[in-house]
Amino acid sequence: MYSVLPYSEYLPYTGLLFFFLGSIWIAYITIHKPLRKILTEMKLLITGKKFRRIYTDRVDEVGVLAHFFNEITASLESIGKKLEEHRRISGELNLAKKIQSDLLPKETPNIPYLEITAKTKSAVEIGGDSFDFLPQEKQTYFYIGDVTGHGIPAGLVMIMVDTLVTTFASMTDNCRDLLVNVNKFLKPRLQPNMFMTMLMARWQHEEKKMYFSGAGHEYLLHYHTDTGTCESIKGGGIALGMIPDASKLIQETELDFKEGDFLILYTDGIIEGKNLNGEQFGLDRLVKTVEENAGKAISTKDLFSAIAKEATIFFEDHIQEDDMSLIVAMHKKEEATTEKETTSWENNLPEEEKQDIKDTGIASK
Repeated sequence: MYSVLPYSEYLPYTGLLFFFLGSIWIAYITIHKPLRKILTEMKLLITGKKFRRIYTDRVDEVGVLAHFFNEITASLESIGKKLEEHRRISGELNLAKKIQSDLLPKETPNIPYLEITAKTKSAVEIGGDSFDFLPQEKQTYFYIGDVTGHGIPAGLVMIMVDTLVTTFASMTDNCRDLLVNVNKFLKPRLQPNMFMTMLMARWQHEEKKMYFSGAGHEYLLHYHTDTGTCESIKGGGIALGMIPDASKLIQETELDFKEGDFLILYTDGIIEGKNLNGEQFGLDRLVKTVEENAGKAISTKDLFSAIAKEATIFFEDHIQEDDMSLIVAMHKKEEATTEKETTSWENNLPEEEKQDIKDTGIASK
């Protein structure tokens, strides 16, 4: 037979049971449930799904964990916004780069009694260097220019100048008037600290005469084949966009450009380019390179390759700090059609010369 204990005997056990169940319930409410919520939101975050922040005023371990989760998600949201902004800016830069690239000539043209090799290499996505060839019925204009600064502002100035030069090329018969008109329309549309230097040449086809005008640009180099010397001639003039009327400062000058002579136009990214010791390439080194190689060059490509190779070896692995552009023109005896070349600087050096540079332990730029 079973005996029934008095109710008073069960009271201590009943109290312990309720205390145990209550402790479990409190632990569930205060620890397990909040932790489960935090873990759930963390899982959503890790799997890339939509999550919610956890709001609590607790200061214990659970509160610290919730606060840490909120800080992490806030940082991720900030990074996400920055990445989205970066994508937007990159898209705009790519579009601006394409517009600028489309304006630059893809290859050098055929010009009567004149052979030309011209190439450019930007230091950043949007460069400030520009050049173009503008064939007319009886003559051809070609120029090289350099806008102050880099990036989108410089690219916009380059686009404006290219448009104005193309417009006035068919309305004027000399470099001086062309540049004066370009400056007149450009100045009101530029910020005070923006301007563009330029050297413009004009080649008369039948007369075989070369003229040039400067707008505050670098020297132009004239290699005389009969003496084997390279003459550096100051460009003169004033940069486009600096003053409203440049008619008194810009002039056109004729060159005694004989058969076999070379004309070299360049931007300051070449002569101001530095090696690892901080030494600049310099105008004297460029003149010396021309004098050492022009006499044995049978084409503009030969002389261009010699200059590019010398510059590449000199710069070594130093970061390119400025845009580099170079035009080499040669007075040809015969009116022969020459092979057109791309204006991309990277494609200039022949493969054997690229290998020669690699063999010296210097990476080609």
